[in-house]
Amino acid sequence: MGRPAPLPDEQKIVERAQRGDKRAFEKIYRAYAPVLFSYVLVPMLGDRDDAQDCVREAFISAHKALPKYEWRGDSIYPWLKTLAKNKARDLLRASGRRQRLRGAYSEHLEVGDKVARNPAEEALHCQGLRTQIEGVLDTLNPRYARVLRLRLLEDRGREECAELLEVKIGTLDVLLYRAVRAFRTACEKQGVAFGDNK
Repeated sequence: MGRPAPLPDEQKIVERAQRGDKRAFEKIYRAYAPVLFSYVLVPMLGDRDDAQDCVREAFISAHKALPKYEWRGDSIYPWLKTLAKNKARDLLRASGRRQRLRGAYSEHLEVGDKVARNPAEEALHCQGLRTQIEGVLDTLNPRYARVLRLRLLEDRGREECAELLEVKIGTLDVLLYRAVRAFRTACEKQGVAFGDNK
């Protein structure tokens, strides 16, 4: 899909939104958020949850920056698209670190798949692995343990994690990266292995 058609009287709607009209901003969101999600962010990120996070963050940024926005052309869409793509690039830069940690957890939790013979055995095995992980987390700096629990064990979005930890998104990514390293080091000290990794 190419660029969507502008809204009727879009410039007036944008001007109203710039003056703080919530309904006007909502019209802009409803018109362009689905397009950005489906045709820009999902293809860039390959993950619908991450794309949804980026849509939300892009519109939060748009709302803050809107009073200084200067109208160009016939639509606000190119500006919104740039914001969304920048959010996606930020996420992609951090995704390598996050995926390594997700992999560590998933390998740890999926070891039981090869061992368990029935649902009861599998549940007991996974519970034991979860207990091991919690044991490792309990040895970490409480801030590291909390970011790992929120982001990975509870699968909360980046924005929600940042809000709960009272930090900016960029700070959250750095905190998560450091927490990953601390977690791996603690696992090595305690002799907790990740699948085939020794």
